[in-house]
Amino acid sequence: MLYQEKHRPQLHFTPKENWINDPNGLVYYEGEYHLFYQRNPHASDHADMHWGHATSTDLYHWEEHGIALAPDELGTIFSGSAVVDKDNTSGLFENVSGGLVAIFTHDGKSQQQSIAYSEDKGRTWIKYEGNPVIPNTKIKDFRDPKVSWHEDSKQWIMVLACGDHIQFYGSPNLIDWTYLSSFGKEYPSHIGVWECPDLLYLPVENSSKKEWVLIVSINADGPNGGSAVYYFTGSFDGKEFHPNEKPEDALKWADTGKDFYAAVSWDNTEDTYWIGWMNNWQYAGVVPVSPWRSAMSLVRKMSLNKIGGDLFLKQEPIITDNNKEEKSYQNIDIQNDTAKSYEISDTGQVDLQISKASASMEWGVKFVTDQDEVFSLEVNKAEDTYTFYRTEGLIDFSEDFPEKIKGSLHGLDIQELKVIIDRSSVEVFLNNGLSVSTNLIYPEGTVGQMEIFTVDEALQIENITCTSLDSIWK
Repeated sequence: MLYQEKHRPQLHFTPKENWINDPNGLVYYEGEYHLFYQRNPHASDHADMHWGHATSTDLYHWEEHGIALAPDELGTIFSGSAVVDKDNTSGLFENVSGGLVAIFTHDGKSQQQSIAYSEDKGRTWIKYEGNPVIPNTKIKDFRDPKVSWHEDSKQWIMVLACGDHIQFYGSPNLIDWTYLSSFGKEYPSHIGVWECPDLLYLPVENSSKKEWVLIVSINADGPNGGSAVYYFTGSFDGKEFHPNEKPEDALKWADTGKDFYAAVSWDNTEDTYWIGWMNNWQYAGVVPVSPWRSAMSLVRKMSLNKIGGDLFLKQEPIITDNNKEEKSYQNIDIQNDTAKSYEISDTGQVDLQISKASASMEWGVKFVTDQDEVFSLEVNKAEDTYTFYRTEGLIDFSEDFPEKIKGSLHGLDIQELKVIIDRSSVEVFLNNGLSVSTNLIYPEGTVGQMEIFTVDEALQIENITCTSLDSIWK
């Protein structure tokens, strides 16, 4: 199907129509990457939550399927995860090689955890007759179970969001769960509700080590306002998570943009990949798009990188376009208070390799439409920041949308800049994904030019590559 509506993403997953939000049930099984997600199949607002379903063989091109899980007498279907029960620990499968088990929140009189299982590669699901597997009558926010197998303790581990903290549960069979521990009440931020946790074991680049990472999405108090994702690094012993960070330390944000939320990882993959909901609860219900509402970010490969003795997430976008067209330019000097312009695609990628930029340099990149709208990225090395400006285009649908959106350079010189542009988004990856900013845009015109500028000092660029990408729907 070809999607050609105004602002319809061409490089990011969207449903044909109606509302989506959090990615759910991410799992790789028998050659397919499954993307389930929060879904209102009847309207473009957040209500009547189901699980929608899409699959991919390359984490880039997606095929939308029908509804996977629908509401029942226990409530609507909120966020959760899926695993491959390859040893049939649950005993739910006739085949000893098992199948897929989904673990999700039933949202009814209270929020409770339930399971369902599939014996046909996720196309149909049978809800467990003993649901809920973790009942609840006391906690208002008790949701978003993320489950994975912990080899050292030989059990399934569930990470659960509980309002202002995380709870850990263990199970031998995905049915009988035991409370293990809690984490986070002494840590910021509690202005918003904690949601969509994840527990990852990631490689540390340039070493043989791996470290545990606890992911938390928070529905308020993000670095630039509204919802966002932050994380802790540390250790996990099968019962408790022990963070490296102290409560007084600055929060580590996975993405400092306005529009990356509820990100979780795929189960049953060799490398670790995750995807986020590309929106913000400040204005998600009023963004000016139709007949769909909301999109997913690009999938990103995850690892850790040590900077000054501290560990930071590294995220590399996954793009598998065999028909991409590239134009490259080498050894470019941008002189003081001048700019150089290049043609780019409104569905494409721009890569800059920086050969020299001084410690005090200010420089940036402008993305310009055929109606002279400008969306700019400005770097201030002296302040250790970069800022994305989206003050043009359609912005009057929410007072929280027009923004000057800041991110940190983590004290590093910028050597590499990658920007992925789509019809209604810009994803920025600095230094191979050590700093990331994802932001929606709604231009009236079509992005077609890139201008690189510098202030006061000359900027030397080793290479510029402008890549045009085909629509994933072709």
